Amino acid sequence: MATVDFTLNVSRDDMLAYYGGYSSQVVVCSDDGVWVQFPANRLRAFVNHDGVHGRFRLYYDESGRIERLDRL
Repeated sequence: MATVDFTLNVSRDDMLAYYGGYSSQVVVCSDDGVWVQFPANRLRAFVNHDGVHGRFRLYYDESGRIERLDRL
């Protein structure tokens, strides 16, 4: 299983845009400079009153399907 690490700082207002149906994807640049896109619903477990902030590791299989997302 391959991984990619990144830092994410999504404001409360940006997360509200997701819940309102205005955005469905997150695009982030990983620590090693690779751009990664994944469904915003993967962040639900990490949302608090300020939005989503922190370091994360995305695990994916050989076909690029997301296996899991962990906060580091």
